[in-house]
Amino acid sequence: MTASTTTLQHQSDDERPTQTALQLKAIQLFNQHQYKSAELVALFELSQLKAQTNNNVATAITLEILGDCAVQTERNRQANVYYSEAANMIHLHSQRETNNKGEDATSTWEANLRVKESRALSSNVDSIIEAAAILERSFPRSRATGHGQRQPHAYATLESLMLLGNLHSQSGRVADAKDDYKFALLKDPYALEAVERLAKLGCDESTMLALMDVGLKRLVADEKKEEDTDMAVDNENEKERQTAPKSKEPLLPLREYAQAQSTLHRNQLVTSLEHFSKLSIQFPNHPYLILEQANIEQELGHIMSSEQNYKRLRTLDVHWVEGMDKYAHLLFQLRMSRKNAYILQQGGYLHYHYSCHGDRGDNDKADSVTRGIEDELGQLSSDLLDVDPNKPEPWVCLSLYQLARDDHEKSISFVDKAISINQEHQYAHYLRGSILLASQRPEQAIVSFFRANDLQQDIPSYEGLVESYLASDKFKEAICTAKEAITKAPKDARAVTLVGLALSQAPVSQQNVGGVERAKRALKKAMDIDPGAPRPLFALVDLYASEGKYADAVKLLKDAIDGGNEMTESTTSITWNREHKDVIYAKLAEVHTQQDNITDALECYHVAMSLNAQNFLAQQGLQRLENIVKGQDPDMDESDGGSQGTEY
Repeated sequence: MTASTTTLQHQSDDERPTQTALQLKAIQLFNQHQYKSAELVALFELSQLKAQTNNNVATAITLEILGDCAVQTERNRQANVYYSEAANMIHLHSQRETNNKGEDATSTWEANLRVKESRALSSNVDSIIEAAAILERSFPRSRATGHGQRQPHAYATLESLMLLGNLHSQSGRVADAKDDYKFALLKDPYALEAVERLAKLGCDESTMLALMDVGLKRLVADEKKEEDTDMAVDNENEKERQTAPKSKEPLLPLREYAQAQSTLHRNQLVTSLEHFSKLSIQFPNHPYLILEQANIEQELGHIMSSEQNYKRLRTLDVHWVEGMDKYAHLLFQLRMSRKNAYILQQGGYLHYHYSCHGDRGDNDKADSVTRGIEDELGQLSSDLLDVDPNKPEPWVCLSLYQLARDDHEKSISFVDKAISINQEHQYAHYLRGSILLASQRPEQAIVSFFRANDLQQDIPSYEGLVESYLASDKFKEAICTAKEAITKAPKDARAVTLVGLALSQAPVSQQNVGGVERAKRALKKAMDIDPGAPRPLFALVDLYASEGKYADAVKLLKDAIDGGNEMTESTTSITWNREHKDVIYAKLAEVHTQQDNITDALECYHVAMSLNAQNFLAQQGLQRLENIVKGQDPDMDESDGGSQGTEY
């Protein structure tokens, strides 16, 4: 709805005078998107009205039209001045009429102008606090009652509450933002963005559901009042109204949606996926539901089903941009799994979990599949840039494309472009941290991961922080961050694993007594939560190997292989072990190599290669074994005589 449409719509209930002929003409031009002409006509009218010193209210109408024109032509500062002057005129007029000396809004017209004034000002990031102050003065909350409850201002609307909540959130005033979104939900329980933001800010699920119930009851009560008014005006249809069915059920499954969002932001991904799946069955072509399913499946490691949902979304709407950077990430994961560039020590959402060699093509065609996936990533980048280059997702996608081509500097420049477009795009900050960490710049990575975690406290951002702290030898910070991750997701194997990793890598001087044993307990607990997760398995294997307990390490890996054979399609945990035994065999060969058990190591490497000819770890391990047998440096590269680092 355009600003001028709003002006006309509220003409009867906000004390606006009848518009002049020139004002009506300016509004007509505005509605036809002739903003320059509308502005010129309004300026002619303004020059006449300002000569009439006693006609401030009529002048306010013209100033509002000029503000609307300025917004449409992206002159938000000028719009802010117009709206402010108009609102002040109306406020002063009302004070003279009512002898009210307060600063709060006195009519729906003034309230509407204050929202416009704040919105225009908030377009400048540096003016967020000032923009929030306008709304706080205009819509002060009531004092707390005996039950500690505060009420929104009488003229506060859903728009004003959501805008103020967003401004408070951006300025770090989380408690105030929660209150604003709660009030918004009371105003209209169908304000689903308020549900999402409350979940993101950590609002209790039961509180959200209670607010929605109260909001629904208020809607029903308001509908009843309207019906009673209609019946009083027109009694002829009274019998028909009484016999007509009156729906008191919500129009949408609001509780299911609230539970889906709440569990998602509490990192209960499996439960959240169940809720979104139920919603998707009822509403099969809803793009947001498909996107949420794809994102959750991707983070859980269900790569093939995630890819299917992303493709389904692209088929449904080829111009869809939101969240497509996560699809680019998935393509990047597929591409990197082709190269088998596992960074098992470093881990991270960007670096580990994924090996899909058996799902997208035969091993003999691995190179062509790799190129095909890279082409898909490049095409997706091009498509998104064509749709909307003013959103961060296309630039994040382009960053991942360059990262897949091993050009870290270009990748950083493109992700910086994405952040410059939207500084609150969480995944862009996360990706920036991942690139910096992979480029051996952990100190800089900490800053990006911290910002990503500040925007959304999910496990990947915690992983990035812990890894960066460990790489920077900041072990106390790593341990504290890992423990914080557990408080956010106590039943998530990844969070429990972080504690084990931090404790196992920290020197004895920087941890309590028994740190290694506590690390083992944490890693075993993570394996109990998710038997198929590779990271706690390999971390525990490394711990045993570092202590010389090779038999225990070998047993762990063999149990993982046998356990993977027993896992079924109905297993709720990530079925990584069952699907990707080649990587476990390569790790087993590595342990045999540490024992100088060359025969068993060779056998395991060959089994790994037979399962996946593109297994980079097996290829690298075989090369190292050959060098050992020849009495050479194990890390000597045949091609150039230099040391061979882990491929990214």
